[in-house]
Amino acid sequence: MKISAVPFSRTPRSADGLRRLFALLCVLLFFAQAEKGQSGRAPKRDLPSPPVSLPSQPASTEKPAKPSETKSPQPISSLVIVNSVNSAKAPVWTGLALRELIDQIKASPKVSVTREKDLSRKDAGELAKIKTDVHVIWIEFGVDASMAMIDRDAEATIVTGLNPGCLFISYVIFAPGTTNIKAQERIYQDGYRAQCTGTAIQPAPQSSDRERPAIRTLPKAARKAADQIMRAL
Repeated sequence: MKISAVPFSRTPRSADGLRRLFALLCVLLFFAQAEKGQSGRAPKRDLPSPPVSLPSQPASTEKPAKPSETKSPQPISSLVIVNSVNSAKAPVWTGLALRELIDQIKASPKVSVTREKDLSRKDAGELAKIKTDVHVIWIEFGVDASMAMIDRDAEATIVTGLNPGCLFISYVIFAPGTTNIKAQERIYQDGYRAQCTGTAIQPAPQSSDRERPAIRTLPKAARKAADQIMRAL
């Protein structure tokens, strides 16, 4: 058998074709890998747009008030309360009524109140001349003799007691810096008693009737006096 030999001239051409085929396969493989890499990547997220800057507002010059800086209202009137040295000799009851009167006035934020020692009406007027920016209020507790049954026979009568329900309250308001009287008034208790003193034979009752006890009517009269004083200022 005769084997024919491949012509030598065709061998280089075959090798060149193989090289071209190999190069083509490399190109195809490269694009295949590139496409696979693109499909495996996560999609890009849209970046947020930068915030739009608004024109700056002018800073407020007002500062918020601090609690400690809040000013309390200043009193409009200043009062000096003076009890009369001639007030009825019933210190428990007059002291109760005077405290009630002062507390009622102090309830108003527009007034400041101080207490002076007991003075006569004349001395209270002299004090008012010195107090140029203060109202001096002179207070006196008494019993109206015209409404009381008093036996004036000194040999047969000894005054032994005082019914607190018979006390009334009188006040005098002096204008600041003078002895001029701005206002004055007399305040009676509800159900004022006619028999206000007693004798050794017929002692005065030491308490009011059950319907109007002095422990209620006297403080009520004191509050009424305080309200009238406030209105007169």
